[in-house]
Amino acid sequence: MMKLGGTRIATLGLLGAALIGLWKALELESWGFDGPGPGFFPQLMAGICVTLALVVLVFPGQAGETEGGDTDDVEATKESNRTFAIYIATFAVFALGAMYAGFVVTTMAVTIVIMRFAERRSWFASIGYGIACAAAGLVCFGWLLRVDLPEGPIERKFYTYVR
Repeated sequence: MMKLGGTRIATLGLLGAALIGLWKALELESWGFDGPGPGFFPQLMAGICVTLALVVLVFPGQAGETEGGDTDDVEATKESNRTFAIYIATFAVFALGAMYAGFVVTTMAVTIVIMRFAERRSWFASIGYGIACAAAGLVCFGWLLRVDLPEGPIERKFYTYVR
Protein backbone atom coordinates (compact mmCIF):
# COMPACT_ATOMS: atom_id res chain seq x y z
CA MET A 1 0.00 0.00 0.00
CA MET A 2 1.33 3.46 -0.91
CA LYS A 3 1.87 5.91 1.91
CA LEU A 4 0.45 9.36 1.08
CA GLY A 5 3.24 11.75 1.99
CA GLY A 6 3.55 15.39 1.00
CA THR A 7 5.11 14.55 -2.36
CA ARG A 8 2.36 12.15 -3.32
CA ILE A 9 -0.40 14.51 -2.20
CA ALA A 10 1.06 17.35 -4.30
CA THR A 11 1.53 14.95 -7.21
CA LEU A 12 -2.11 13.88 -7.01
CA GLY A 13 -3.13 17.52 -7.38
CA LEU A 14 -0.81 17.97 -10.36
CA LEU A 15 -2.06 14.70 -11.87
CA GLY A 16 -5.63 15.95 -11.55
CA ALA A 17 -4.77 19.22 -13.29
CA ALA A 18 -2.87 17.36 -16.03
CA LEU A 19 -5.80 14.99 -16.61
CA ILE A 20 -8.20 17.92 -16.92
CA GLY A 21 -5.79 19.60 -19.34
CA LEU A 22 -5.53 16.40 -21.39
CA TRP A 23 -9.30 16.00 -21.43
CA LYS A 24 -9.78 19.55 -22.73
CA ALA A 25 -6.88 19.24 -25.20
CA LEU A 26 -8.37 16.07 -26.69
CA GLU A 27 -11.39 18.15 -27.74
CA LEU A 28 -9.13 20.06 -30.16
CA GLU A 29 -8.12 18.79 -33.58
CA SER A 30 -4.66 17.25 -33.34
CA TRP A 31 -3.85 16.91 -37.02
CA GLY A 32 -5.23 18.26 -40.27
CA PHE A 33 -4.45 17.62 -43.91
CA ASP A 34 -1.92 20.48 -43.84
CA GLY A 35 -0.07 19.44 -40.68
CA PRO A 36 -0.39 19.73 -36.90
CA GLY A 37 -3.63 21.19 -35.63
CA PRO A 38 -4.27 23.46 -32.66
CA GLY A 39 -4.55 20.51 -30.28
CA PHE A 40 -1.27 18.77 -31.14
CA PHE A 41 1.03 20.63 -28.75
CA PRO A 42 -1.45 20.82 -25.81
CA GLN A 43 -2.19 17.11 -26.16
CA LEU A 44 1.50 16.27 -26.25
CA MET A 45 2.34 18.43 -23.22
CA ALA A 46 -0.65 17.23 -21.19
CA GLY A 47 0.22 13.61 -22.00
CA ILE A 48 3.80 14.16 -20.84
CA CYS A 49 2.56 15.83 -17.63
CA VAL A 50 0.20 12.92 -16.89
CA THR A 51 3.02 10.42 -17.48
CA LEU A 52 5.50 12.29 -15.28
CA ALA A 53 2.92 12.72 -12.51
CA LEU A 54 2.23 8.98 -12.55
CA VAL A 55 5.97 8.24 -12.35
CA VAL A 56 6.41 10.60 -9.38
CA LEU A 57 3.30 9.16 -7.74
CA VAL A 58 4.72 5.64 -7.92
CA PHE A 59 8.38 6.60 -7.24
CA PRO A 60 8.35 9.81 -5.17
CA GLY A 61 12.05 9.68 -4.24
CA GLN A 62 13.52 10.18 -0.82
CA ALA A 63 13.85 13.45 1.08
CA GLY A 64 17.47 14.18 1.93
CA GLU A 65 18.30 14.25 5.62
CA THR A 66 21.41 15.82 7.09
CA GLU A 67 22.96 14.96 10.41
CA GLY A 68 25.60 17.68 10.53
CA GLY A 69 23.36 20.38 11.96
CA ASP A 70 23.55 24.07 11.07
CA THR A 71 26.74 23.81 8.99
CA ASP A 72 25.02 21.57 6.43
CA ASP A 73 22.02 23.92 6.34
CA VAL A 74 24.26 26.92 5.62
CA GLU A 75 26.11 25.04 2.87
CA ALA A 76 22.82 23.85 1.35
CA THR A 77 21.51 27.43 1.38
CA LYS A 78 24.67 28.75 -0.29
CA GLU A 79 24.45 26.05 -2.95
CA SER A 80 20.76 26.78 -3.50
CA ASN A 81 21.43 30.52 -3.83
CA ARG A 82 24.26 29.87 -6.30
CA THR A 83 22.06 27.62 -8.42
CA PHE A 84 19.25 30.19 -8.35
CA ALA A 85 21.64 32.96 -9.44
CA ILE A 86 22.81 30.85 -12.39
CA TYR A 87 19.23 30.27 -13.51
CA ILE A 88 18.49 34.01 -13.27
CA ALA A 89 21.65 34.86 -15.25
CA THR A 90 20.55 32.52 -18.03
CA PHE A 91 17.40 34.63 -18.52
CA ALA A 92 19.62 37.51 -19.65
CA VAL A 93 21.65 35.17 -21.87
CA PHE A 94 18.43 33.85 -23.38
CA ALA A 95 16.98 37.32 -24.04
CA LEU A 96 20.13 38.76 -25.59
CA GLY A 97 21.11 35.60 -27.41
CA ALA A 98 17.70 35.24 -29.06
CA MET A 99 18.04 38.76 -30.48
CA TYR A 100 21.55 38.32 -31.88
CA ALA A 101 22.54 34.66 -32.18
CA GLY A 102 19.30 32.89 -33.06
CA PHE A 103 17.45 30.00 -31.46
CA VAL A 104 19.97 27.17 -31.82
CA VAL A 105 23.06 28.94 -30.45
CA THR A 106 21.08 30.54 -27.61
CA THR A 107 19.36 27.30 -26.61
CA MET A 108 22.67 25.45 -26.61
CA ALA A 109 24.40 28.17 -24.55
CA VAL A 110 21.62 28.38 -21.96
CA THR A 111 21.30 24.60 -21.67
CA ILE A 112 25.04 24.08 -21.32
CA VAL A 113 25.39 26.81 -18.67
CA ILE A 114 22.49 25.41 -16.64
CA MET A 115 23.54 21.77 -16.95
CA ARG A 116 27.25 22.37 -16.28
CA PHE A 117 27.21 25.05 -13.61
CA ALA A 118 23.80 24.89 -11.92
CA GLU A 119 23.19 21.15 -12.13
CA ARG A 120 26.91 20.19 -12.05
CA ARG A 121 26.82 17.70 -14.91
CA SER A 122 29.88 16.79 -16.96
CA TRP A 123 30.89 18.85 -19.98
CA PHE A 124 30.11 15.89 -22.21
CA ALA A 125 26.58 15.49 -20.83
CA SER A 126 25.97 19.25 -20.85
CA ILE A 127 27.03 19.71 -24.46
CA GLY A 128 25.11 16.62 -25.57
CA TYR A 129 21.96 17.78 -23.83
CA GLY A 130 22.39 21.29 -25.29
CA ILE A 131 22.67 19.92 -28.82
CA ALA A 132 19.67 17.63 -28.27
CA CYS A 133 17.49 20.47 -26.92
CA ALA A 134 18.41 22.81 -29.76
CA ALA A 135 17.85 20.15 -32.43
CA ALA A 136 14.54 19.02 -30.95
CA GLY A 137 13.31 22.60 -30.66
CA LEU A 138 14.36 23.50 -34.19
CA VAL A 139 12.83 20.39 -35.75
CA CYS A 140 9.63 20.26 -33.67
CA PHE A 141 8.84 23.95 -33.44
CA GLY A 142 10.67 25.56 -36.34
CA TRP A 143 10.01 22.93 -38.99
CA LEU A 144 7.02 20.77 -38.02
CA LEU A 145 4.91 23.38 -36.21
CA ARG A 146 6.28 26.32 -38.24
CA VAL A 147 6.76 28.54 -35.19
CA ASP A 148 8.72 31.69 -35.95
CA LEU A 149 11.88 31.13 -33.93
CA PRO A 150 14.61 33.76 -33.59
CA GLU A 151 16.71 33.30 -36.71
CA GLY A 152 20.45 33.19 -36.99
CA PRO A 153 22.66 31.64 -39.67
CA ILE A 154 22.01 28.07 -38.49
CA GLU A 155 18.23 28.45 -38.62
CA ARG A 156 18.33 30.09 -42.06
CA LYS A 157 20.51 27.27 -43.44
CA PHE A 158 18.27 24.60 -41.89
CA TYR A 159 15.12 26.20 -43.34
CA THR A 160 16.61 26.23 -46.86
CA TYR A 161 16.79 22.43 -46.67
CA VAL A 162 13.38 21.70 -45.14
CA ARG A 163 11.03 24.41 -46.41
